Amino acid sequence: MTRLQRWLIRLIYWLFIGFAALSIHGAFSFLLLNTTLAYIPIELSFWLTDRRSAFMFWLLAIIWLLFYPNAPYLMTDLFHLSLLNPYAVNGLLKFDLAMWRDFAYLVGPTMVSVIVGTFSVDQLAGEFQRRLHLTKLPGGRLLISTLLFLFAAIGVYVGRFLRLHSIYLLITPQYIIKQLIDMWSLKMLAFVLIIWGLQLLIYVVWRFTLAAAKTIVSK
Repeated sequence: MTRLQRWLIRLIYWLFIGFAALSIHGAFSFLLLNTTLAYIPIELSFWLTDRRSAFMFWLLAIIWLLFYPNAPYLMTDLFHLSLLNPYAVNGLLKFDLAMWRDFAYLVGPTMVSVIVGTFSVDQLAGEFQRRLHLTKLPGGRLLISTLLFLFAAIGVYVGRFLRLHSIYLLITPQYIIKQLIDMWSLKMLAFVLIIWGLQLLIYVVWRFTLAAAKTIVSK
């Protein structure tokens, strides 16, 4: 990712976060916190490059790993679309601009966070592979990405159903550890598999699109 692209992504997040702080209230006020938490790992990923020392890289990588689930977590916020009451009496979608505005509020940050987050996972998986001396491992980048998505899926469950945000790790670590130990069940694992599979689907489509674009450019 180029420096210009990083600054464009930052600008998009900063503008939306500022707009949410000033203008989005009521039922959708959660967007300010959730979008900010999703932005943190994306900003951290910009700093996790081969220029970092080993100590600084792995310190930032741990912080990134703890915050990254906040990016795919935004997908679960789409259930709040039910608050829009989109159907008219005749069963058709209403043409209500305020409703479609709120629709954009919900979908916009989710799309950006999932797409940029998927890109950051792929890039960091490559850097992890290099630093761990796994470059000769067949499919090593894909394997690392898959494990990172699995960790993120568990994090989404923790955030959505245990209502624990990443920041709580710095405030009440003992309480969080107990919650994490007690959370395992078949239903929990089924949910994790669903979110994991959804992330993998997005990742595969993204890789396929990227490969197709490179093929077109090379012709």
